[in-house]
Amino acid sequence: MDNKEIQIISQVCAKIAADLTTKDEDTQVTADRFGVLLSLVQEMVFDSIDARLSTKMESADVIKMVKQTFPKATETSGDSQGFTVNVQGEQHGELPAWLLSACKRDGVSKVFDNRNQLSENPKRPWFKAVGADKAYWEPKGKARS
Repeated sequence: MDNKEIQIISQVCAKIAADLTTKDEDTQVTADRFGVLLSLVQEMVFDSIDARLSTKMESADVIKMVKQTFPKATETSGDSQGFTVNVQGEQHGELPAWLLSACKRDGVSKVFDNRNQLSENPKRPWFKAVGADKAYWEPKGKARS
């Protein structure tokens, strides 16, 4: 499994744990309950995945199974499957998933790719919407690709 798949499954586990957590007036008690439930849910889910992967199930099948089992938990994950963005001018590499998610959210279907000019001006947006006042930078905490 790659890192993106692990992140998606972990988000689903967190959603399940949050749904199972009973709220208390004491925030620390609620947080402790959530932590215990999250640990248990993740252990059960990842143990199940490991067992299935050892029987030659592909990780894509696991992601599909999780999405089918928990559609509401995964639908807000910024999934931009089926959404395309066209690049006006020259495209400088593959378009990152975060851009597709942001463009889908904003209703932008055409962008300029400025990644080739980042060394000259690192504050420049990575992508700029064509005909709209939208600019996109890589989200903080992401490794540059």
